Amino acid sequence: MALRAVVRSVSHYVPGRRVTNDDLSALMDTSDAWITERTGIKERRFIDSEGVTTSQLGEAAARQALDRAGWAAQDVDLIVAATLSPDLYFPGIGVILQQRLGCRAIPALDIRAQCSGLVYGLSCVDGYVKSRQAKKILLVCAEVQSPVLDLTTRGRDMAVLFGDGAGALAIEACEAEEGDPLVQRGIIDSHLGSDGSGAEVLCMKLPGTARPGFIKESDIQEGLVHPKMEGKVVFKNAVGRLLETAQTLLKRNGLQPGQIDLIVPHQANLRINEMVREELKLPPERVFNNIERYGNTTAATIPICLSEAVAEGRLREGSLVLTLAFGAGFTWGGNLVRW
Repeated sequence: MALRAVVRSVSHYVPGRRVTNDDLSALMDTSDAWITERTGIKERRFIDSEGVTTSQLGEAAARQALDRAGWAAQDVDLIVAATLSPDLYFPGIGVILQQRLGCRAIPALDIRAQCSGLVYGLSCVDGYVKSRQAKKILLVCAEVQSPVLDLTTRGRDMAVLFGDGAGALAIEACEAEEGDPLVQRGIIDSHLGSDGSGAEVLCMKLPGTARPGFIKESDIQEGLVHPKMEGKVVFKNAVGRLLETAQTLLKRNGLQPGQIDLIVPHQANLRINEMVREELKLPPERVFNNIERYGNTTAATIPICLSEAVAEGRLREGSLVLTLAFGAGFTWGGNLVRW
């Protein structure tokens, strides 16, 4: 009997500290109007105090997901974690989550696909389920990015975009039923891609082994420890790759855009998501966005959206959902899921 990876629950956690565009305008040469017009962001969340880690945010989201699924930590047999902002240079947060949650000595792996972390993670989980290597899986996407942002005019192009947060999904292997796989709950299909020629178009160069000395005082002074981006190049590639992914998944599964109940795109820029929506000829209510409240929480954006969509009743059991993401690497992809 074939197996399906079924989402049993989704949850999210964001820090309580709200940072508005006006708050940032007090630190750098920017304004609420400038940020809103270019990104759609009105505010974002930053960790409440120095030293709060990515794994702590991930743990909070994961515990809610476990509770909603009716699972104990001991029931989980695999953790998949996605982040670009781990607690430590190494190891990743997967093993730290295993310890913090009190799971058994189960496998824990980390995905470094940046903003595409959720879509890569769902594809990975689907593979583990179909190969019968795991039955109950926690997929945790978490980021603490605020400490590495340059909150000055020099770094404003990146600093206004990002926030902290986490989302988690409890996913279970279930036997597939007879009949059309499109109508059965679970992950139906995934499409992933990458293009390393864009690696330095959106990146944080340090700390890293590509620089002699790993990291030096002069590197800090030059701002190489902060993320950098060529915005126009990223924007153009994001729109193209998101559309390509959507069209590939729709065509491969014999679907039209109007048959998708909800598209949940990565929250990098509202203008990107609107261009994709318009190209697919869908009404605004068929695409979920919350970038105005949280900014870009990188790997966590899509699970936060999924969690809020469930809470708002826009995503129900049986809904056909399409996730779409593009991020540093470049990486991109999407998943077709019957919720």
